Amino acid sequence: MTYEQSTFERNLIGRRQALCTLAGITTAVAGIALVGVGTARAAGSAADVGAAGAQPAADTVTAQEAVQQIEYDAATARELAMVEALIPAGLDMGNWSIEKVQAPRLGAIAVVMRTPKGDAFQVDMLRRDASAAGLADTKHFSLFIANSGNGSKSTDEWQARGVKVLAHHISRTERSGAPLPELMTFAQRERQHPFGNYGILG
Repeated sequence: MTYEQSTFERNLIGRRQALCTLAGITTAVAGIALVGVGTARAAGSAADVGAAGAQPAADTVTAQEAVQQIEYDAATARELAMVEALIPAGLDMGNWSIEKVQAPRLGAIAVVMRTPKGDAFQVDMLRRDASAAGLADTKHFSLFIANSGNGSKSTDEWQARGVKVLAHHISRTERSGAPLPELMTFAQRERQHPFGNYGILG
């Protein structure tokens, strides 16, 4: 089983890391330039020619951005820890298996499961709402199969059974008093992300 951040989160972290690297390189280059200022002046004309064809410098990271990144990383780590506690690695699902669990994205936790025959399917876990019951419900969450249906599409029996097994394990974690991730209800997600790409299956 693997745990994944959303593509947006990975891209954001990658951008921050890249900016931090560029900031460090910029600082090092500035130090070298100060040490060799006499040489740079002597070769001024050559430097001017080189500078003319240089590309604009990339933005560097400000102190505020660095603090925001630290806070973001801490929040992401807490979120992932709650997801891992809710659906732990190595969870005994009997004839079913869990292949991947994604960190909360667009208000839900997406879980890729496999039936006893090895067929993959996606389960979306959202906050429970009495007005929109899931295929299986726990005290705090509702589980839905992401089959792109509108309620009229029949659900595979083996997939439905697997969702109920997963809900049973989640209920046990809820009773332990462990911190739980903040998710949206089905209706909230529809309102806030009406055109969201919820699928994570390849």
